[in-house]
Amino acid sequence: MFIYQLGWHWRHPADLVIERPNGHFGTQVILVQSKGRLKMGGTEYIVDKNTAFLVKNCLPHCIYGYEEEYVDDWIRFSLEQKDVDFIAGLKLEYNVPVKLRDDSVSKLIAAAVEIFDSEVPNKNETLHHILTAILLHMSEYAAPVDKKKRNYYDDKLDSLRGRIFQHPSENWNIPDLAAELNISVSHFQRLYKQKYGISCMNDVFMSRMEYAKQLLMNTELTAAEIAEMCSYQNYEYFSRSFVKYACVSPTKYRNKFKEN
Repeated sequence: MFIYQLGWHWRHPADLVIERPNGHFGTQVILVQSKGRLKMGGTEYIVDKNTAFLVKNCLPHCIYGYEEEYVDDWIRFSLEQKDVDFIAGLKLEYNVPVKLRDDSVSKLIAAAVEIFDSEVPNKNETLHHILTAILLHMSEYAAPVDKKKRNYYDDKLDSLRGRIFQHPSENWNIPDLAAELNISVSHFQRLYKQKYGISCMNDVFMSRMEYAKQLLMNTELTAAEIAEMCSYQNYEYFSRSFVKYACVSPTKYRNKFKEN
């Protein structure tokens, strides 16, 4: 898990309106520190102080103030496959409120903000452990996850999604993937979105951007070479896509990582 944005006790007026019809790239923890009205996908919740959400990548969601100043803590982070497996093993469901009984998670987020803004050695590893502690603590107060009956395509979809994240440089496209399952394009897209809360091509996009981030952090390859390795033939298009995902250019992302 790699934290790339976070905030502690961000304050907004009572008439706050934040609507994200396309969600956010990356997984989020949102810890509401006031009353609030939050809509996760098609479900709306009125929540009190110290209520946390684990929000799935690209899930459409809205945040509204409710009767008073709205305050929250939040973390945005990317996941590798091992992190996805770790979260799947917790008693923690995406996009539903978890009412916490103490302020431990808020204190951990405050510590993470301080470390994120510091120059301490092994910063990313430390932040990874703090985030792990946050998720473990949330899972202690979460309702047991309802294990839904798996359908015929679940194992095939899980295998296919794993391949997308393991091989982001491949030329993935919907018609070929639908043909693997021997179903129509529209049926494939509907099944994929229902199961993972994100479209297949958004998953492909995210897998390529995460791969690009790893290459920028851990190799000396040029940004143009990395673009090709992520299946982008046009560097300018790759660069615009990366900015959309990471909020900075590939070069600035690499430089920021080296500074940290």
